[in-house]
Amino acid sequence: MAPTTASTNEVILEKPEHYHTWMSQAKGSVPEDLWRYFDPDTGNEFVEPDPVTVGTIKPGATSLTALNATERSLYTSLRSVYNYDMTQYQRYLSEGAKLRNKILTTVSDSKKSQLQADEPIRAWIANLRTSTKPSDAQMKDIVRSRHRTLLGAKYTDWPTGGPDKWLTDWQKLMADCKKWCEAMYIDWASDFVLVWAEVPDAKRLCDRLVEARTNGDIDEWDIYRASRELNEAWDQKSIRSGMKIAGRGRVTRSAFAAEPRFDGIGPEGPELTSPEQEQGAAEQTQPRSASRKRSGTGTAQKEGTQRGQKKTKKPCWGCGGDHPFVHCVLVSGHNPRDLPISPECRQTFDEKMKDPSFADRIRAIREGRKAKKEIAEANNDKA
Repeated sequence: MAPTTASTNEVILEKPEHYHTWMSQAKGSVPEDLWRYFDPDTGNEFVEPDPVTVGTIKPGATSLTALNATERSLYTSLRSVYNYDMTQYQRYLSEGAKLRNKILTTVSDSKKSQLQADEPIRAWIANLRTSTKPSDAQMKDIVRSRHRTLLGAKYTDWPTGGPDKWLTDWQKLMADCKKWCEAMYIDWASDFVLVWAEVPDAKRLCDRLVEARTNGDIDEWDIYRASRELNEAWDQKSIRSGMKIAGRGRVTRSAFAAEPRFDGIGPEGPELTSPEQEQGAAEQTQPRSASRKRSGTGTAQKEGTQRGQKKTKKPCWGCGGDHPFVHCVLVSGHNPRDLPISPECRQTFDEKMKDPSFADRIRAIREGRKAKKEIAEANNDKA
């Protein structure tokens, strides 16, 4: 995780992995219409406006009395324009001073030598970009490493304080994956399940995600919905943990209406009973009928049966076949068992591949599978 300032929680520029986040926060601190005057990719300069005087309208004039009515009207108009331009120039200077101070307070001490006091802000940003900005390939390696670290460990119980910290780190990682490693972003649900499936209160959520992937309904989910429902599971667990257990009291002597008896023996020895009492006791010891049901049992069993019924599976969105897309060899591009492919599925898939957006999605899925395989092999080599 990138280092941050204690007061504002802003990222400190220290390593290449911090550059894009730092640059985004620096750019975001400047009004959009003024950024072009600080952007190292542009050459725009905000020149201080020239003052407007009566001498501008009529050379040699020193007061308004030297101007006629037309010249006074022109002077008033030009003076208004000058006042507006001067206001914008002062605004530019003010925002420049703020940005200069922000850069000074959000770079590591080792990089402050690149910030010469006599250089403009544009030169500062250019120097930092040259020394710190990572290449696209380097950024992909950085994101993959973060992905391995965060999603390479699973939970079997809730972390202390709940899942908030993990979810924050995960959402930041997913934003970077979406930009640099789209294949890892597309497979977010599988990784989420691997991390949280063994936490009892989160198991139901993970089961629903697995079911959505199997039935091709994963598009109804996103990382923010999964985060919200994981937080809800944690909240429910916290509420239950704080509740008292009802119906569990201490048993004392006063709980008995009379002296307790066990198998007909009281504290003074065996108790004599009448024939009628012996017959009643015998009836009470007879087993209950097996056909007797508790109230509401039939309804509950019926509802449970209905809940157990599986939804009709949707056809594969890749080839239209009668199988989940996660098992489709055309989508994955991997068929080690040489499974037969029907001509109809092949034709449907080939037609869809003509759509650039569909082809990009297939490419991302195959790259994600390849990246996961490489990560697994690297972990096996380390072990």
